[in-house]
Amino acid sequence: MHDSENIPSENLDENLEDILLTVKEAAKYVDESPGVIRNWMRELKTHIPTIQGDNGYHYFGRPALERLLLIRQLNREQNYSIKQIEFHFATGGKILNSEPTPEASELILKDLQVIKDQLEHQKKFNETLVHQLKKQQYHIDYQQKYITDSLTKRDEQLLLAFRETQQPKVEVAAAVHPVKKRFFSKLFSKGKK
Repeated sequence: MHDSENIPSENLDENLEDILLTVKEAAKYVDESPGVIRNWMRELKTHIPTIQGDNGYHYFGRPALERLLLIRQLNREQNYSIKQIEFHFATGGKILNSEPTPEASELILKDLQVIKDQLEHQKKFNETLVHQLKKQQYHIDYQQKYITDSLTKRDEQLLLAFRETQQPKVEVAAAVHPVKKRFFSKLFSKGKK
């Protein structure tokens, strides 16, 4: 099934009716890499008329090679994507516009304006929220200072009240203490005499 090895490459075009090329040979014929040809075969299999041999390999005759040349031209020279090429073949040569239609452009612009308006609204909301949070933080700080000051004042008052209640006890203890001291001092001083 593979006869191209016996045909010189310069006579390939005139003898193309009689031979079938492998992927590697077809790639060389259309000036692409075998990987590119395999990719085109995966993506555009139904549009490339190859012949499948008994061994399961695909072979390229004249119609398949012409189709590969057209795919190469559409892809390399006219910058068609694989989807655009597939659309081109499926519709008998119509061009799939990659450019949005004016209606689509208008819809996109309207959607973008809606998004822009929503972002502006969100920005205003965020600014208001930040202002409210700062205001709330100010109140929290004020309350914290008020609580701290109140506790400090209360502690001072409690300490003062405690001292005032302790003062009479200290005076009583001081009054009793000298008496005891005199008693013990008399007791011990008698023993020394």
